[in-house]
Amino acid sequence: MKVLIIDNGTSYLQQLKNLLSKHTSQVIKYSEIGSVDPNDFDAIILSGGHVFAVEGHTAQLEKEIDLIKESTRPIFGICFGFEVIAQAFGAKLELMKSKERGILDIEVIESDDIFLNINSFQVFESHRWVVKELPKDFISLARSKDGIEAIKHKTRPVYAVQFHPEMFTEESCGDEVFNNFLNIIQKESLRRATLIASAGASTRLAGSKLSDDQVEEISKSSERK
Repeated sequence: MKVLIIDNGTSYLQQLKNLLSKHTSQVIKYSEIGSVDPNDFDAIILSGGHVFAVEGHTAQLEKEIDLIKESTRPIFGICFGFEVIAQAFGAKLELMKSKERGILDIEVIESDDIFLNINSFQVFESHRWVVKELPKDFISLARSKDGIEAIKHKTRPVYAVQFHPEMFTEESCGDEVFNNFLNIIQKESLRRATLIASAGASTRLAGSKLSDDQVEEISKSSERK
């Protein structure tokens, strides 16, 4: 798959790229959003960041917030990316009394394919902010002692986690959650490719390219048969 990484100033960029070693990835800084077409990618990853807080800097993150709201591509937010997604949809961020850094226990509160059959696991955390109020269009999937740790949009392929799946992969299970997300997207991409191929003859005759809405309509028609 082709994966676009939005670099929010993460210190763990190489580790994130290592986690995507089986895929083709391209990195652009958050300030460079618009320099590439996100529709050319199968998924978009919003990295962590240590340069500034999300709270109070929405003007600097305007391009990223617009991308989150408008893109039809699957999106996965990590730590800072988690907070940007949450804020983009109206969540409340709260500054912690002290920074959380280290291995933390996570409890799954809503089953989802990104967890498979995991009910609890450990991850690496490094952050000062937490999401206390869930955006109305999202479902909370997992929690820790600090608050919400994983969320999913109710109708769009948008996931986000407060932890760093790219770090300490031998000691934690964050990378498994991340890879489960990629597997979900890969299966969906194959499904879409099959649908497009099945409609390819008529599309070629018409000399046009199928839009996302047309693919979705073909999918619904196939399910009704």
